[in-house]
Amino acid sequence: MRKTLAASLFGTLLVFSLPAVSQQTGAAVASSIQPASVVQRAASAMGGLERLQAANSITLNGYGQYAYMWGGGRIDGSVHAPEKYIAANALSRVYDLKNGRFQAQERRNMLFPFLEPFGHSFMLLDQRLDGDVAYDVNGQKVVRQARRSETPLWNDGVHMRRMWMMNNPAMLVRTMSAPATRLSAPKQENGLTVIDATLAEGDKLSAGFQPDGLPAFVRWSDPHPNLGQVTFTTWFSGWVAWDGADGIRLPLGYTTRLDWRNIEYFKVYVDSYKVNAPIPDLAAPAATKAAAEPPSNPVRELTSVPAGRGIWRINNGTTVVEFSDHLVLFELGVLPDEAKATLAYARKLGHGKPVRYLVASHNHFDHTLGLRQAVAEGITVIQRPTTLAQFQETIKRPALDYPDDLARSPKPFKQKVMGDHLRLQDSTQTLDIYWGRQNGHMADVVFAYAPEQKVMMEGDLVTAAYEWQNWPDTFRDVTAYYKLDVQKISPVHSVWKAHPDVLTKAQAEELLQGGTKRARERCANEIGKGNYIPGCPIQSKYY
Repeated sequence: MRKTLAASLFGTLLVFSLPAVSQQTGAAVASSIQPASVVQRAASAMGGLERLQAANSITLNGYGQYAYMWGGGRIDGSVHAPEKYIAANALSRVYDLKNGRFQAQERRNMLFPFLEPFGHSFMLLDQRLDGDVAYDVNGQKVVRQARRSETPLWNDGVHMRRMWMMNNPAMLVRTMSAPATRLSAPKQENGLTVIDATLAEGDKLSAGFQPDGLPAFVRWSDPHPNLGQVTFTTWFSGWVAWDGADGIRLPLGYTTRLDWRNIEYFKVYVDSYKVNAPIPDLAAPAATKAAAEPPSNPVRELTSVPAGRGIWRINNGTTVVEFSDHLVLFELGVLPDEAKATLAYARKLGHGKPVRYLVASHNHFDHTLGLRQAVAEGITVIQRPTTLAQFQETIKRPALDYPDDLARSPKPFKQKVMGDHLRLQDSTQTLDIYWGRQNGHMADVVFAYAPEQKVMMEGDLVTAAYEWQNWPDTFRDVTAYYKLDVQKISPVHSVWKAHPDVLTKAQAEELLQGGTKRARERCANEIGKGNYIPGCPIQSKYY
């Protein structure tokens, strides 16, 4: 009976003996061990072949935290800057081992001041995967998701959801044992036995195994707009048996690290597992399967409005400034395909002139999404030293599996370092770039000012509050310090509720005053409930 189960689960290439890994050199291990025997040993270490075969479903309950913006949301670009986190509470993961389906549920809350209620609402996310159909459930609404989706906060889509499904070691080992999964010869990595796998769907991953046979990690890659390509490694820890004294062994801890700065991107703390308990029907509804798959990372239609003579604000937040023989862009915080379209659109606005400089307001990943595309097109980037050091890190990263334009045709990183002030000027235009000096959201923030038109260009300095303004004083501080007569503001993030494009100074003051008032009211309401939340009390000299 044991041999029959083993053969059905692991295929005909299964080898039932495994040499002691600790006594082998890397080359000897690769030549003497069959990959299927490593997987079989892992199954045995996790409780045995029969138990894994009998497990139709596993439900994980716990809580976790994400690193905000992949670690690209810190106060500045320093590797020593403190991380910001997003809580993932009421977390559950359902692994439908029998049907190869997956559900991830959690309620997220940002553990730092954020401008909109949704960041602090503990809104329920219900993300599912059925084969090659990724879909979300929001109450009674079921929405099919794109094949790929990259944002400053998350990567999502079919591949990422399948890899999160493979984070469960039981699902990982069963999938690696499937006849349609192609396994590489084992290799050694820091005392672990590592096997590369290509799944039947074409997804690729690597799995590491401890000397005692237990899975140590699962690793995979995905494209990333800021980093070119990112590799995730989820490490397993705290192995216990959950369905009885001799039950399946599963980890209590999951830590997913990035290959950029070794950031702990996602941490899961397990409260409990349920094996073969009732689970939802995770099959995608027929209408969802029949629905067209949404496009991955679509490019919006670009439009613009004038902000001054030779100055235009594009509807995605980039401001174009025209000089006699070149253009300067303030910000390019859009995904690579849209960044490419934005650069072409800017050149059209500027009568075919080349883009020479890109001014990046600060280091946060939602403001640097198009940076790699700008470098690929030979554009010089203007910022302060610490932020430029972070940019250098992201620009030099390879993207071998998911090449973007920079990876296909590498270019040197051209940079122009500034301190408190930098002036760009010719006979037709003057543009001053200033350091924002003090801001609790971003230490190295810079903004631009066209003195003849009295137009400011900014990102997160004035219009950082759709609802709540947590750092309101910088606008007044810098305009007083640098003696600027700002009459119009071209923002990166438009305040769409009331002011969708270029703002007047009066409108900016309305946002600052109203946002500060609403933020104080929120603090008072939360403190009245006994909730002492980040950012309270609101500090301001003016409001």
